[in-house]
Amino acid sequence: MSSSWNISQKAALLAGASIPPGYALLRWKYPKLWTDINFYLKAKAYFKTMEHMQISKLFILDIFEEHARVKPNHPCILYENERYTYGEVAGNVNRTARWVIGSDPSLKKGDVVCVLLHNGPAIVWTWLGLQKKGIIASMINYNLKGSALLHCIKASQPKHIIFGSEFIDAILEIQASLRDLKIGLWMINDARIPGLLPPDDAVTMEISTMSGEHFPSAPTTGLGDTGSYIFTSGTTGMPKPAIIPHSKPLGGALFYHQNTGLSADDVYYIPLPIYHSAALLMSVSGSLYFGATMAIAKKFSASHFWDDVRRFRATIFQYIGEICRYLLAQPKKENDGDYPRPLRAIGNGLRLDIWEEFKTRFNIDPIYEFYGATEGNFAFINTDNHLGSVGRYSWLFKRNLANVEIVDYDYETGEPKRGRDGLCIQIPRGSTGLMLLQITERAAFVGYRGPEEMTQKKIVRDVKTKGDAYFNTGDLMKIDVDEYVYFIDRLGDTFRWKGENVSTMEVSHALGLFPAILEANVYGIHVPGHDGKAGMASIVLHKGAILDFSALYQHVISSLPDYARPKFLRLLDEMDLTGTFKHKKTELVKRGFAPDGYGEVYIVEPSRKTYEPINHDHIKMLTAGHSKL
Repeated sequence: MSSSWNISQKAALLAGASIPPGYALLRWKYPKLWTDINFYLKAKAYFKTMEHMQISKLFILDIFEEHARVKPNHPCILYENERYTYGEVAGNVNRTARWVIGSDPSLKKGDVVCVLLHNGPAIVWTWLGLQKKGIIASMINYNLKGSALLHCIKASQPKHIIFGSEFIDAILEIQASLRDLKIGLWMINDARIPGLLPPDDAVTMEISTMSGEHFPSAPTTGLGDTGSYIFTSGTTGMPKPAIIPHSKPLGGALFYHQNTGLSADDVYYIPLPIYHSAALLMSVSGSLYFGATMAIAKKFSASHFWDDVRRFRATIFQYIGEICRYLLAQPKKENDGDYPRPLRAIGNGLRLDIWEEFKTRFNIDPIYEFYGATEGNFAFINTDNHLGSVGRYSWLFKRNLANVEIVDYDYETGEPKRGRDGLCIQIPRGSTGLMLLQITERAAFVGYRGPEEMTQKKIVRDVKTKGDAYFNTGDLMKIDVDEYVYFIDRLGDTFRWKGENVSTMEVSHALGLFPAILEANVYGIHVPGHDGKAGMASIVLHKGAILDFSALYQHVISSLPDYARPKFLRLLDEMDLTGTFKHKKTELVKRGFAPDGYGEVYIVEPSRKTYEPINHDHIKMLTAGHSKL
């Protein structure tokens, strides 16, 4: 019998629903009971498996190596026109580990090596190869250059950097600083570029000269050992290196993909950067855990995405941020939604305004929207395709799995508000507040590499009782009366205008419904003579679209309350994004309403019911603090 049947039977027994009258009452009182019990059973199985892994000291690497031993000829990685079996990847993992230790015998467990590589097979076996010797892999965003790149390297405190030959220029730019820091340079050469020489002080990694034979991994103390550093996205500040213990890849693989039904028969299309947690801890780790096949794209391409899905015969893919919007913006084709095999998706950031259109046009079912953070201690996943939700927080979840609190917060400080008893103030269901996740042995928060205050700043104490501790997600969330959880906005992205808190997500959603607008990045800017921040939206239009500013004004008036309506617009040819497809805001906030040549700036003109190009008279009034917005 199927596993789903078994789960249903267990659920029925747990609920006592075998008696018809009780069954009817339960279904009436708890219409989502079976959904909740199904999730509860899977979560319990997840915790039991993780406990077994801890006792047995089994990591993702160990599970991968077992797959390689049992089915060495099963495809592990598909990349462009290349194909690598589990046995071949295992051989390169062993070669990488041998080369690293042979090149620097002083390296020991707990030392750090930075990894600066594009998506491809090499980043997978390099990550696993470093784990083999107990070395921490610090995964570096390959889009960074100059001081931003140097910041992440310094924060990692590495002994060496492994970099691809396509990053020679980026390394040369900071080479003097790296030399002062005594950081070694190891270059993986692109065989397709003959005669390419490494920079001075760099050594070419020639792993092909090493033996691929299996050898035992370095001894470990358990899943709590640090395996990697993964940097936060840096949407509103400098990225921080989150500590990733070995439990994280296991948890990412098991928690999410026992819900998606991932198996060895699946082909997992990975268009996201593997240096980040989304791809590394879910897509890559999930594939390795379940023995599935990874189909890796060097980078996301909206125009080639569906062709890749068909060519690789993918059955699942992961999305993030604005990817789904970019895919919808592509011209419609006759074969939209036509695939060799049924296709499902998992990810976060699918906006409510395009959810149904994306699902229907591209024939994706189901879609598993989730919520989680790189450094976070728990997560949610939408298992029943409830529109816009990231999952459920039912009484069963709260009583048996994790304690989540939505609390009132101080807008100015971003800190939770306190009652007379010194505890956080809970808010009623259906209201938006700051989400806190209780820190427990099962739901641990490890923090960041660096000064201890970085980690302590994310911990809130005395939330419900004196002495408790919670992880501060920094996210504004809502749990509705039906127990569905919704992501509303990043606390750092909200702003205050006319005494009201403005959700950038709400405004972005409203603007996204206007036909000409492809995407809108909303933020608050300072205007002299006004308290709070005025709303501004940087906008990218659909290809060939012409923006009717009067019609947009009417759309904004009918869609948003006065305090949330954007007072300024900046039209851009393309949006500036992080490496994980999230909108960058910091630089745009600094630019404010200045018509500095970066796009075209417009200001609202209520008397004429439109937006108009900002001019000298506007600037004079604004800077003098005499404007009425």
